[in-house]
Amino acid sequence: ILTMLIVCREWMYDHHSFKTKAWGILLKLLIPKNVKLFQLEKYLPKYPLPKLDDTCDKNSRTLTMVKPLLSDEEFKKVSETMEDFRKNEGPKLQKVLEKRYDETENWLAELWNKYLYLGSRGPLPVHSNYCCLGDRAFQYNDPGSNQLSQMANCIYYFMEYMGKINNGSLAGMMIQNIVPICCDRYRYLCATTRIPGETIDELKRFPNSTHVIIFRKGLMYKLDLKVLDSEGKRTFLTPTEIQGQLKVIMEDADLMGSKVEGEIQNPSIFTTTERTRWARIRNRMLVNRTNMESLNIVESSAFCFVLSEDTPQNHSEEFASYLTGNGFDRWFDKSFTFIVNKNGAMGFNVEHSTSEATLGGRMWEYTLFHCKYNVHGDPVDPRPPTHPTLHDPRQLKWDLTEFKDEIADIKTEWDKLANNVDACVYYMNKGKGIAKKMKLSPDGFLQMALQLAFYRERKITPKTYETAATRLFKYGRTETIRPVSEHSVAFTKQQCFDDPSVPDSVKIKHLKSAIKHQTTYKFDATNGRAVDRHLLGLYFAGKFTGNVPELFKLKPFYESDLLSTSQSPLRYDPVIGKISTTDPIGGGFGAQRVDGYGVSYFMLENKVHFLITSFKSCSETNSLKFGQNIERAVNDLQVLLAGGNQQKSNKETNGSVGKGDK
Repeated sequence: ILTMLIVCREWMYDHHSFKTKAWGILLKLLIPKNVKLFQLEKYLPKYPLPKLDDTCDKNSRTLTMVKPLLSDEEFKKVSETMEDFRKNEGPKLQKVLEKRYDETENWLAELWNKYLYLGSRGPLPVHSNYCCLGDRAFQYNDPGSNQLSQMANCIYYFMEYMGKINNGSLAGMMIQNIVPICCDRYRYLCATTRIPGETIDELKRFPNSTHVIIFRKGLMYKLDLKVLDSEGKRTFLTPTEIQGQLKVIMEDADLMGSKVEGEIQNPSIFTTTERTRWARIRNRMLVNRTNMESLNIVESSAFCFVLSEDTPQNHSEEFASYLTGNGFDRWFDKSFTFIVNKNGAMGFNVEHSTSEATLGGRMWEYTLFHCKYNVHGDPVDPRPPTHPTLHDPRQLKWDLTEFKDEIADIKTEWDKLANNVDACVYYMNKGKGIAKKMKLSPDGFLQMALQLAFYRERKITPKTYETAATRLFKYGRTETIRPVSEHSVAFTKQQCFDDPSVPDSVKIKHLKSAIKHQTTYKFDATNGRAVDRHLLGLYFAGKFTGNVPELFKLKPFYESDLLSTSQSPLRYDPVIGKISTTDPIGGGFGAQRVDGYGVSYFMLENKVHFLITSFKSCSETNSLKFGQNIERAVNDLQVLLAGGNQQKSNKETNGSVGKGDK
């Protein structure tokens, strides 16, 4: 019965019906109290496999999705090619996927994790990894900030959180507190490393790891966290004890770093480059015993931590820093690299194949909630220290003589990419309350503001990606929402050109239809009824059989998204999220294209946080300007829907750039 209730999806489309209310009451009665992380995994349904006709016939969502982006001639070509695919190659490839569906709990999981993520040969930073910032309430250059104590606390509570994942005691995650979602990727959040391979990478987990890596001034140290205590038992260090060890590292690195300034001291720069190249370099490194031992220590660590000398002065500078670093202070293959800057600002970088942002966000929420400091800025220990004698942390040794030329080449490439990132944190002092008052989907409303902002800036309709979570299914991760529709295109053009012959009522009709399209698409994508992942599966089926169909060689199916977007919450944990007093900033990712934007946004009742990226080398993009254009678009939508006189929003926006202001 529980499985049948969990499979039910009518609640998503009809919130207020008697059937939905009865379903909710019954499910709540059957769901155990205090559900743990993996407790309900066995009840989750298999990820659905769409029918070929639903994805590829002449009335399919696929054609509806691409039509607004193409000329009539281009659309005719796509339609004809898709019909040919549906009749000829498609049925054979669909049978390949049907076999996968019958034999696995999620027909997509291996294709997505192994071949899309781990098979990608491009560099990880900016292009794949994402990052997250800290608390908006943090004051830059606060004399009370203590870099070592902050890192010590974070190390302790990260390890505590990792222990809760390993023993399954962490609370399970639910939608609306009653519908369980898949928590499988928590297993990869900590102590996981992406190992480069010549054709495909590998994720290696080290769940029993009890050491972390500390970066400082180009040097790397192994810090053991579980050692013999005064009673001869192996127990974890307290935050105060960790702080003492970090002080030893800082003093040693500051002394050693000044002696070898300018010399190459670690190979982390290799994790910034193309994966096949890094795999070949790593294979050569493993021949050397010193390098092999140090690599094993890094790759088997629970986390990497950076005692950074940087002093970012606003959230936008932090955002850029956490995405990039200097090339020698991030191990981008590591599932989780945490950075504490000299002035106390904190954030982290995550290897994306391991997990989605909400998982790292929840661990961050847990950590910030539990970190406590005394009046001197030192950590407050949750228990008394019990390790009277501690060995100094071990500095990792490397022999990189034969790699000097490659290091120089890769560093040049990296500097070019890192310096090209245009990152902006933009705060808008209006939130989802605007849309809710008008009984519209807040997410759909904001997506239409993004469409209007982009069209106003470039006079083209962008191929747009929005993330939908599919964790209602076993091993589910994400699907794609395609918010662009014929209605969104009609609205943005009418609004931009301000044609007096088009009454506001027509614009409003198109706007509301566009929001409805996005909302329905979002629910369908969440329920595994969208098309992107199915098309991906058909593509891989063709690739594995040695013949990629012509359909996937057409522009709409291979071209990257011009506007890549994602909405996430700022509260995660079912208990802590309700009582925490922190004001999280959120996180972000790099734009997919050199001429595009990456936009993550976090909607609260009366404000929205935007984390926007683009590339400085493109004269047509500017992240700050785009943030201002989004706010201008929101103002336009608000005026239009309120029925006021339509005004051209040339007035200044009143949002703020990420400068730590509250």
